[in-house]
Parts: sequence; structure tokens; C-alpha cells
Amino acid sequence: MSGTFAEWQPRYAERGIPTFPVKNKRPAVRGYLKLGPVRSRDLARRFSAHEAFGFALGEPSKITVLDVDTPDERVLADALLSHGQTPIVVRSGSGNYQAWYRHNGERRHVRPWQDYPIDILGRGYVVAPPSAGTRNCYAFIQGSLDDVAALPVLGGLDAAAGLTARSDRAICEGRRNEGLWRHCMRQARYCDSFDDLLDVARTFNEHSCARPLEDEEVIKIARSAWGYTERGENWFGTRGVWFSADEANSLIRTDQDCYLLLSFLQANNGPNSCFMIANGLAKVLGWGEKRLAAARRRLHKSHVQRLRGPSSQTGAAIYTWRNTKTGQI
Repeated sequence: MSGTFAEWQPRYAERGIPTFPVKNKRPAVRGYLKLGPVRSRDLARRFSAHEAFGFALGEPSKITVLDVDTPDERVLADALLSHGQTPIVVRSGSGNYQAWYRHNGERRHVRPWQDYPIDILGRGYVVAPPSAGTRNCYAFIQGSLDDVAALPVLGGLDAAAGLTARSDRAICEGRRNEGLWRHCMRQARYCDSFDDLLDVARTFNEHSCARPLEDEEVIKIARSAWGYTERGENWFGTRGVWFSADEANSLIRTDQDCYLLLSFLQANNGPNSCFMIANGLAKVLGWGEKRLAAARRRLHKSHVQRLRGPSSQTGAAIYTWRNTKTGQI
């Protein structure tokens, strides 16, 4: 009986996407980033029983993936709002998300936005639906392979140009251990097990270090980060509220409503978030709508900027921070 790879390889090939077999989320063959349609077809015969497969990103497939490394649908919604809607969204085997776009020269950028669990994958590979995953099968939750030809270009990257350029540089020797440890600490809270975190660590080591560390060292670093996380001592990448003493004292003395509203927004939205300050928030804060509207107007002059006005078609207004450092812990 043929497995998932053998069944789906021709379907992806019809869209110009060469695929290869995957085992335990890792390619089962060498040269997978450079294979063409002929070798892909041969691999489907040789590995016909495999239940998972992937494809190379960038030039081979003409696809870039916005990898949302959390099952939180709000983060996915923010990402699509910031970078453009796309007809294809995939849920991974661990419950996270991939949003597919047409490749436009993007490279691989791991966490270009420091407080968002999102990667830009314009190189490397991804496991593709409907592969068997660690807990569930990868699945198209929006669109299908028929929509590949209609993929839009990934947008909203200009503001992160400096960050993405920096993150694309390979980490040199002498800084690899620290870089990997910090990456593991940030990613650990999105992992359900040590094995999940180890997979994240190995991927980062393979793609982001100029000379990858030995696997024994990678395991040691991942285990250290997982230990901090299990003990509740890992605060990397968490969202919180921060004010300078001068700003806090000033707001408390002169505008306590702005202080309360700003604290609520910071606690629930990271520095790169797009968010609403809709009238329904008044009930959450125990205020009247006029009180909320007045505080919102004052924040609009100092801390937030409006990206889109309210309308009957699109709903409430959308805001973002004037200063992207606002809200960082």
C-alpha cells in the first residue's frame, strides 16, 4: 500500500513543487534542497511507504512561508493583518501555523521580530500537508494546492528591514552557544515537550550558525533551557507592562485613566501588535463608553497610532504603538 508521500508527490509536482520524504520532521535523503521533478518522482517510488514529506522553500518551489510558531490564533490573525492575507494557511502537526506566499527573494530569518514567535522562511524546507505529524496530520485549514498559482507576495517587511538583515547573518564561533541558548529560552514556552524544543534547537543550529555545534552540545543547551522552563524561571519572550519611573509618576498624577488603559493594552499586546481599542473594552474595565473614548483620544496623541479607521464594512479601528518599545518587559 502506498503512503502519503507517494500519493501526494504527483499532486505537488503538478504545481511545480518537488517533494522529498521526511522522517521525524527531518529529510530522509540528502540533497533535498536541490532536487528536481525527476528525482522527486524517483524518491516517491523508493520511499512509497513514507507518511510525511516536505519541500524546499525559495527558488525550488517559488514559495515563502510565514511560520507562526504558536497555536494562538490571535498571533496568526495579527500576522495576516500585518503581512497580507493569503489563500493558503496550513496547520502543522503540533498545532502551529504556516501562511504561504509567493517567493520574492526572501531569505531565512529566524525571529526577525523579537517578541513575536514568527519566522520568515524563504530558504530551508517545511513539512507539507497532509503529512503525519508528531500529534496530528499537517492540514490545509484555508485553501488548497489549487491556490498555489494565486499566492501573493509577503508584505509588511520594510519596517523590519534592519532586523531581518541582521538575523540573516550566520552566528560566528564564540557566540554560537549563547545565541542557541537565548533562542531556546524564547522558544521553550511554545514547545510541549523537551523533544519539541530539541527539534527547534537543531534547526536553529543547522541554519543559523556559521559552523554548527556538535549535537551533544545542542542537546545540553536545549536541556538547560527546558529546565528553566519546567521550573517556571523562563521569562524570555513573555509579555508584560513596563513604564519608566518618570512616565509612571506623571500618568498617575495627571491622567489615571490613560495609565490604566495603557497598562491593559501593554499587558495584552506586544510591541509589534495591531490591536483594537473598541467600545466593548469599556465593560472590561468597568467604565462607560464616553470615559473609554476620552482616554483613547488622549492615548492616540501620545502612545498609539491608528492604522485603519472604523467602518461598517471592516469593523472597529485598528491601532499599533507609536514607539515599538512600548510594552516590552
